[in-house]
Amino acid sequence: MKTRVVVVDDHVSIRQMLGVVLEREGPYEMVGEAGTGFEALKVCRKLKPQLVVLDLILPELNGVEVLRTLRAELRETRFMVYSGTLNRNLIVEALQARPHGFVHKTDALPTFCEALRAVVGGCSYFTPFATKLMDDERHTSTTSARLTDRERAVLQMIAEGMSNKEMASRFSIAPKTVEHHRAQVMQKLGMHDVATLTRYAVRVGMVATED
Repeated sequence: MKTRVVVVDDHVSIRQMLGVVLEREGPYEMVGEAGTGFEALKVCRKLKPQLVVLDLILPELNGVEVLRTLRAELRETRFMVYSGTLNRNLIVEALQARPHGFVHKTDALPTFCEALRAVVGGCSYFTPFATKLMDDERHTSTTSARLTDRERAVLQMIAEGMSNKEMASRFSIAPKTVEHHRAQVMQKLGMHDVATLTRYAVRVGMVATED
C-alpha cells in the first residue's frame, strides 16, 4: 500500500517536481497539494494524509502555523519540512513545532529521499543545517514567541496587506475580533503602524521579500 502524501509549497514547479520524485522513489502517492497556508489546512483536514511535505514561506498563513495546527489535529500524520528559507528565527520556530523531519532546499536530492524514507518509517531526520541553528539558538527566544498562534497569523496577514474584513473572512470571526487581535499584536510588540509591523514580519521570516 502506498503512503499518501500532501505537498504544500507556494511554487507549482516544486510541487510538480516533488510529485515526480515521490512516484520515482517507491511506495508514495501524492494525493493532494496546496499553495497557501489556509489551503493546506483545508486539504490536509479533508484527506488526512500519512505524510505532509511542508514549505515554511507560504501566503496568508506560514508553514510554522500550519505545522502547529495540524500537528495537534492529525496525530497519525507525519510532517517533514522542506524549505529554502535562511531565516534563523523561522527555522527555530519550525523545529520547536516538532516536525518529524527537516530538509533544506540547498541539500542534495538524495538527502531529501533519505529523509523521506526515515520519516515515513517512523524515525526522525534533521539535516545538519537545521540542527546547528537549533543548537545556536537553544538558549534564546524571539519576541514573536510571546504572540499567540492567532496573533502570529494576524501579524502575517497585516504584513501581506490584508484588511480586517479579509482576515475575518479567513478565520470566520467578527471584524471586531480581528481588531482586538491586531491591537494585542501592536501592544505586545510595541509597534503601532503597519510599516513597522511589516518590517518585523519580514525580519523574522513570516513573509518573504520580493525577489
